[in-house]
Order: sequence, then structure tokens, then C-alpha cells
Amino acid sequence: MGCFKKQDKVIFKKLPSYFNDKIAIGLSQDSLAFYLEKLKGVSKEGISDSLKAEFSYISSRFNNRLKKHDLAIEDLKDATSFTKNRIKNDREVSYFRALSLTYYSYKEDYLNAEGVNEKLFTLLNEYDYKNKASVYRFRQKVKAKLKEYDKALKANDSAAAMFLKVKDSSNYVLTKIGRSSIYSSLGSPKRAIRELTEVVKHESYLRTEVKYELYATLGYYYFNSNLYNKAILAYSNALTFSKKLPIHLSGTRNANNYVSISKSYIKLKKIDLAKKYVDSIFYLGLNNIDHINQRDALKTNLEILYKKNKDIGEVTSQLDSIYAYQEKNYANRVNSELETQKELYKNKIVLEKEKKKIEIQNLKYERNQYVLIALLLFGIMIGVLVLYFFRQRKFKIEQQNFLLHQRLLRSQMNPHFTFNSLSLIKNSIEEDSPKSIKYIQKFSRLLRTIFENSTKDYVPIEDELQSLQDYIELQQFRFPERFNFLIDNTIESEDEVFIPPMLLQPFVENAIIHGFGKTEITGNLIIKLIFNEKYICCIIDDDGIGIDENNVDKRSSVKLIDDFLKKMTGEGITVVNKKELGKGSRGTKVELKIPYNIL
Repeated sequence: MGCFKKQDKVIFKKLPSYFNDKIAIGLSQDSLAFYLEKLKGVSKEGISDSLKAEFSYISSRFNNRLKKHDLAIEDLKDATSFTKNRIKNDREVSYFRALSLTYYSYKEDYLNAEGVNEKLFTLLNEYDYKNKASVYRFRQKVKAKLKEYDKALKANDSAAAMFLKVKDSSNYVLTKIGRSSIYSSLGSPKRAIRELTEVVKHESYLRTEVKYELYATLGYYYFNSNLYNKAILAYSNALTFSKKLPIHLSGTRNANNYVSISKSYIKLKKIDLAKKYVDSIFYLGLNNIDHINQRDALKTNLEILYKKNKDIGEVTSQLDSIYAYQEKNYANRVNSELETQKELYKNKIVLEKEKKKIEIQNLKYERNQYVLIALLLFGIMIGVLVLYFFRQRKFKIEQQNFLLHQRLLRSQMNPHFTFNSLSLIKNSIEEDSPKSIKYIQKFSRLLRTIFENSTKDYVPIEDELQSLQDYIELQQFRFPERFNFLIDNTIESEDEVFIPPMLLQPFVENAIIHGFGKTEITGNLIIKLIFNEKYICCIIDDDGIGIDENNVDKRSSVKLIDDFLKKMTGEGITVVNKKELGKGSRGTKVELKIPYNIL
């Protein structure tokens, strides 16, 4: 803090460009918050409207970096308020673009984003074709998001015409790529491909990065149209240009091309060539690429091993690599969140101390300073204690949620289940090949769903029930003719319902393993979901051997689920041994109150 005190007077005299440079060098969270406070302390008296707007714009950049997007929007509204009847320069244009992009990217508020963009259009000079072209292209993006594809195509036409008028070939090509994306969304891949092949004729006029985007997009459309040889050619061209990009841009793009080429060769059943390209990713190093390409590389390599009929040891080894990658991603995510919480808390303490000092100094000049200071200190102490209590409580809940995701994922795809599944695949391939292929498909879909949902807080209820059904059918394959099941989803809603993933699987597993695993009588498993205003009631009912001290589920994941539901809905898990109900009843009934979101 000593060095910061020496800088205070200097910082207050700095122009907006000084704070703009601070953002550009990549400050830590606490440093961003520190400089934002200094920026707010700059007196705005006696300065021009243009400087006031610039200060507000830079403040919005700090707030967006700190993920305080609502505050960033307020700053940008202030920055744009100084523009009255006509845009005077490109800097004013950037304020409107930043506001519309904040609505679009961070808040997913497409209607407000469109409103800001249209207001910018009315303020532009009649002959400002360059900025009008950008407005049309943003209009295209918003209309495409709103699935108003006819209006999106019309805006795209206007943008392309104006980019040609100002001879901006790079943005013209990006506009054509956007047009092809609209045709793809409309289910017209041939038209999408035709748009891009027209652009290829003008490749020599494009920047390297735009060439990469062009061929990578073209390869994607070819692949989805089952034109795998053409897809390989397009991806190879994209790879040529991605290798020419700066090192901080080329790594992930190279990996994406290697994965895409490998998948195309798999489709052509050229497994050795597919292996060659996926090995190139491991040569680059998994740690040097983004997590999406890491996951795709590991999954593609697993598929290659299976198609090359490798023994169970190699397949299991690759699966271990996937688990290791997954565990690392979880650890990084938890550590990042914990570090963020720590930095925010430290910064809050620093700001509270500074505020306390200023208030004490002001009270020294009043008559009843000692009484007021005592009352103020007492109030601040109570406030800090209350704030600390709620922050600690929130931190504990978030930490338990992260642990819940980790434990549930291990529970759902535990090593025993995975090894048993792979062993069944191996043993059944020779005995019943069609049945084993169906089993492999379900196992692959379940594994993919687990990966995709592992970092999400809420998923569509239909996806979660499909994943649960795949899991139960895999267990039926493992325990044939041991039980029947029914998933009775009584929820009827015009809106899409989302629930936390992986809450039901541990209880379904318990019913199957402990309820039906040691009996020769065919049992029944019924899973019923009932909609309520506050929660979704889920009942898992089986007629197995029931609960006793030997088979009660004591895993920590069950306790975590119970704690999670108590915090979210106020009610934990209810487990009933139906033997206690009498009348010859048997089995177990589990009831959960699950929180939900509607979109």
C-alpha cells in the first residue's frame, strides 16, 4: 500500500488514456478494482463533454473486466448521452458499439442491443458508409439470434454492398461468411457452401486470419454435408493459414484443424491417417490448447483406438487420460473461483478501511465527534460482520456446489461401472455384434453427455432424462432380465425447463445395484416427475429388497445432494423403506424436491 500512496496525486492528474493503458496490460482483479476507484475519484468539474464521455467509457471497460456488466451498461449509457443530434467522430461510434455489444454478448439482451444499434444508425452521417456497414452487420447478427432469418439476409445484403463501396474486402468476406451461416441455420448447406466458394475466388485480397476463417467455415459445411474429401481439403488449407498466424492465435486453431481432419478421415475409414493427425495435437501439447479441443482430441483418439480393435488395456488407458483431463479442468475451475473470491474479499476489506478513515476524518470537525465516531465505528463493525457472515455463507455454498459436481460426476461414471461396461463390450462383440454396437452407442452418448454437462449449473430436463435412460439401459445390459423400468415425466410446459444435472443417478444406481442385484425375481423401477410452482418433485420407487444397514448408500455424494437441496428448496431427501408400510410392501421409495429454471 505504501507505493500506491505515493502515486495517488499523480494518478488523479492522468488523462483517460492513462487508465485505458492500465486495462490493456492485463491487471489482476484487485488492481483493476483499485484503478477503477481512482478513476471514479477524478473530478469531472470544468472538463469537456468529450472527456466526460471518455471517462465513462473507460470505466465501463473496467467493470466489464470485473464482470460487473450492469454497471458497465450504466457507464456506457452515460457516455452515449453526450451525443445529441449527430455523430461527430469514430470515438463516439465506439461508445454505441460497446453498449450494444455488452447487451448482446454479456447479457444476451438482443432487443436492447438492437435498439442501441438502430439509434446509432439514425445518428450517422448520410455518407458514412463504413460505419453504416458495421451497423447493418450487427443488425444481421441480432436478427439471426432472434431467428428472423429473412431480415438477417436483408441486413447482410446491405452490409456487403456498403463494405464493397468503401473497398473493405476483409469485412466483406466476413459478411459473406455470416451469410453462409444464415443459410446453414435455414437448413440450406448447399447455398451456404456456394456463398463461400464464391469468396474463395478472391482469396488473394484477404488477410491471413480471414483466409483461415473462410476455409475453416467451408470445411465445417462440407463435413456436415458428408463431403469428407472436400472437408479435408478445406481444413488443410485452413491449417496452412493458421500456422502463419502469431503464436498466441495459432495454437488452438491448429488443434481445431487437426481434430477436424482426423474426424473426416475416420468417416472415410482411413484410421491410420486419422491417427496421424490426432497425434499431431498431442505433439502440440494438450495444455497449450483450449478445453474444447482438448476434449475433442481425447474423444477422437478413443474412437480411433476402438475402431483399430485395440485391446481393453489401451482403451482403458485412454479413458484414464480423459478422466485425468476432466479432473484437471475441475481443479482449475474451482481454484479460479476460489482465487476470485479471495481477491474480491481482500479488495472489499481495503476499500472499507479507506472509507472508514475518510469518514473518521470528517467527523473530527463536528461537535459531537467522539459520540458520532463511536456510533460510526460500531455500525461499521456490525456491517462488516454481517457482510463477512453472508459472504462466507455464499462462499461455502458455492464451494459445496463445485464439490457436488465433482462427486456426482465420479459417482455417475465411476471406474467400476466403466470397467464393467468395457468388459461387456469386449465379451459381447463376438457373441452378439449388433447388440454390442447398440450398447457402445449408448455408452458413447452417455459419456459425451457427462462431458458436456460437467461444467453446467442447469441443463434441459429432457437431456437429463435421456442421460438417465441411457444409464439405466446400460445397467439392464449388465443385469439382463433382472428389472424393468419406467420414466413417467408428467411435466407439461410451453417453456423449456432446466434442472441441475446428475442429481438422480446415485439413487437410481442404489435401487438397481442393491435393490435388484441380489434377487432372482424381476423387479420394477419407476421414476416419476411432478411439476410444482416452487420445485419439481421426483419420486424414485422400486420393489427390490429394500433398505437395511448393509445396503444403505453412505456415499458423500448423497449427503452433498441432501445439503444442496435443503439450501435450494428448504427440503432434503426423503427415503422410505416400504416394508415399514405393511400390507406386504417391499422395496424403497426416495423423494427429492429439485429446483428448476424456465427459459
